[in-house]
Amino acid sequence: MKLLPFPVRTLRLAFVLVLAPLVALRAADFPHQTSDLPADPAIHWGKLYNGLRYALLRNAEPKGRISARLAIKAGSLHENEDQRGLAHFLEHMAFNGSKHFPAANVIEFFQKLGMDFGGDTNASTGFDRTIYQLELPDAKPETLRESLTWFADVAGGILFEPAEIEKERGIILSEKRARDSVGLRTFLAEMDFLVPDTRLPQRLPIGTEEVLKNAPRERFLEYYDTWYRPERMVLVLVGDLEPAAVEPLVREIFGPLKARAPALPEPRLGVVTPTATVEARLHTEMEAGAANVSIQTVVPYAFEPDTAAGRLKYLPRTLALRMLNRRLSILAKQEGAPFLGGIVGVTEQFDLFRNASIELNCRPDQWQAALTVAEQELRRALEHGFQPAELAEAVAEMTNNLDQAVKTAPTRRSGGLAQDLVGDLIDDAVSTHPNAEQALYQPALARITPEICTAALRAAWSEAAGRKLFVTGNVQLPDAAAAIASTFQASAEVAVAPPAKIEQAAFAYTDFGPAGQVAKRTAVDDLGATLIEFANGVRLNLKATDFEAGRIRVNIRLGGGTLTLPMEQRGLGVLANVAFTTGGLGKHSVDDLQRLLAGKTVGLAFGAQSDAFTFGAATNRADLLLQLQLFCAFLTDPGYRPESIRQLHKMAEQVYQRLPHTPDGPFQLEIANLLAGGDPRFGLPPKDVLLSRSLDELKAWLSSEFARAPIEIAVVGDFETDAVVAAVAQTFGALPKRDAKPAYEATRRVTRPAAPLAKEYTITSEIPKALVRLYWPATDGRDVKLTRRLRMLNDVFADRLRVEIREKLAGTYSPNAGADLSDTYPGYGWLVAEAVVAPADTRKIADAMKKVAADLHAGEVTAEELERARQPILTALRDSARTNPYWLGTVLAAAQEYPDRLDWSRNRYTDNESITAAELTALAKQFYDPAKASEFIVLPVANKAQ
Repeated sequence: MKLLPFPVRTLRLAFVLVLAPLVALRAADFPHQTSDLPADPAIHWGKLYNGLRYALLRNAEPKGRISARLAIKAGSLHENEDQRGLAHFLEHMAFNGSKHFPAANVIEFFQKLGMDFGGDTNASTGFDRTIYQLELPDAKPETLRESLTWFADVAGGILFEPAEIEKERGIILSEKRARDSVGLRTFLAEMDFLVPDTRLPQRLPIGTEEVLKNAPRERFLEYYDTWYRPERMVLVLVGDLEPAAVEPLVREIFGPLKARAPALPEPRLGVVTPTATVEARLHTEMEAGAANVSIQTVVPYAFEPDTAAGRLKYLPRTLALRMLNRRLSILAKQEGAPFLGGIVGVTEQFDLFRNASIELNCRPDQWQAALTVAEQELRRALEHGFQPAELAEAVAEMTNNLDQAVKTAPTRRSGGLAQDLVGDLIDDAVSTHPNAEQALYQPALARITPEICTAALRAAWSEAAGRKLFVTGNVQLPDAAAAIASTFQASAEVAVAPPAKIEQAAFAYTDFGPAGQVAKRTAVDDLGATLIEFANGVRLNLKATDFEAGRIRVNIRLGGGTLTLPMEQRGLGVLANVAFTTGGLGKHSVDDLQRLLAGKTVGLAFGAQSDAFTFGAATNRADLLLQLQLFCAFLTDPGYRPESIRQLHKMAEQVYQRLPHTPDGPFQLEIANLLAGGDPRFGLPPKDVLLSRSLDELKAWLSSEFARAPIEIAVVGDFETDAVVAAVAQTFGALPKRDAKPAYEATRRVTRPAAPLAKEYTITSEIPKALVRLYWPATDGRDVKLTRRLRMLNDVFADRLRVEIREKLAGTYSPNAGADLSDTYPGYGWLVAEAVVAPADTRKIADAMKKVAADLHAGEVTAEELERARQPILTALRDSARTNPYWLGTVLAAAQEYPDRLDWSRNRYTDNESITAAELTALAKQFYDPAKASEFIVLPVANKAQ
């Protein structure tokens, strides 16, 4: 269960041309009925006589599954003072016993159906909505009936048994503790500053400790009966279904629902009073990794119907924000820039207020310089506007987004569509289709000028609205408000010049020599794949699919990754991951590339992985050659520009400032390295070591690898095979001969500690939460049969932890367990369990976790536990088989380097189905040995000086 973030309304990109037939509807039951925007014609709308609305949509992906959502238009804003936190608490109670689902087996019931708790079954509570979600494992009538019956129980049949309420109090308090953070405290302080006379700062969904500990059952029933009313509910079903066949079931199950209490008016949210002057506030969080400075305006806002004119009204503003954000991105990389990154945005929230904001992230000692940049860059745009080249880039990006949305629409995922549909219905927005969106926005984009965008930005940042200045982070100032305001006023007195004129250029990397020739081609007919080797040794693995219309995914593996890392240069891998792509190319900076490639569907992800360097991106047929040219350019002429290492140094300052105050800090700074016997490739290096790494070192390392190292390319998606082969031949096939990949036997060795470890760490923090993490030595992930069984055993262990630590002891909100089994280092792997707990409970919870493991080690895995672990895994396997990321990353990325991966794909269903409880019992005896567990506890200690 989760709490929803602060919702915002942004420019939507989606719609179609005719209305679907309606069932028993009044004029304003759905927003499209009073709008000139066409709703998606495939959606079947309906409303029951009790007021519950529903939307049914047949959708192709994932095949054979249904995404279900039940939303209640009520959240924490609807709570009385003595109910603060009960909207979210009530959401938990839906899983703790209802009319048709006893408390003891709600989760277990769905597990047996093949649904993972927390993944396929979940819920979320926000300020103005509560959403329950189910990802059904299949589209069988009985599965749908059972799921809708549970939804109906949520709507009107939760039992609120006193014993279950008392049991859940500790879980909710543990969740409150787990969610407590610098970010949450800062968010609350910011809301109190921006909209102090509204209900928002007093209605954070997690609630107050007083209410969570003491609210009687009557308070739950008051909220439930008042706000869980049929007319406030929305049911959405998307997936492998026929709306006409499902609709009678919806009527049957939800038709009997009735309101249980008189309707109440919406709560008064308060008032928003704009300031005509400059107001400033400092919120200090000494545990933050950085400072943030923002300039904001807040003005009242009232609901606007979702219409074509309304959407087009905000289009110039959207483009203006894109252009200004691009300026900040470019500026942040320049020498001497006093900030790491920034963002400009304008949102309308809760039909209550509009907020325009520019925010920069910086070092604490640079807050004044960062605030000056924010003020002057905002004013530069307001006074001098934008250049045609900037607008052309923004328009090209949006045009391409519209086009890609249309092309990929046939294979959108049901879960995302269901979530969007629910949001639209709660927000009174029209659920439109990408075809209609393109028809609306494309002509408008052709008419927009820089002057229109500037006017839209000025309207959002009206001087009459005044300015609110908010500085937060590890900053302490005497007379803070005056200091912040005076910095702002001093900046405002400095004249700003127009931005420098943008020079146009062309992409310079299109010729890599004569196209390579295919030397070998192997068809893998049963998997629908083709394996190719070019004359220069470059390998190519292909699989054409229809899982994602209009999309091609590319993965490139090169060389040996951190197996080739110079051991004396610790931190060089971190530098590569952060700085390599930011360094751009020899002929183009990374900012030049963004402008040159605007309107093209190309991407660039790079990583120094444990056994290979990798490039990855998603593209399409039209841009595939350009995508491969971009990859090849980074392989043959990387820029290693100084702005890349400047960004790394800024990020490092923030990371190393934050880690000593977070429970995970010791694991990144010391424990990961400790568990690998001091191997410099594991964990973060000390700050001074990382900052001592140079671009010259990076260039020397990567250049030697990139020159002749083996290359294996995987391409999966919507393509014609001959076109892909030709594009690879013109790029990677044209490169010099590649060497064979060495075995790297020496650098694959990692030594675990000789004996179990037990260490306690302290962090300086005012946030009262501790972390317990246990490690049991395992093995590597190369034996797939063993790996599958260990992962299933781990799921059994995780479920036992849930029952014991969460349900019985209420000691943690979400105990986690995982299997970390290396594919790179023979024999190296761990079984891991962790829990975020109250500092006073660390010993109790650590012992309880050990006892669960010891019981598993000494006892047996039951047949019932096996099935509850197996069924969600089988559901996930069926689902992944129709996803390009699975075929790309798990099967084909290294299919020629590791041919066994093809067989892994062939036998994964039958092998997982064949796993027995006896096998898992034997593995538990082997790996969950109590004598071999390492224990780490991280405790917070308050800063006395602070």
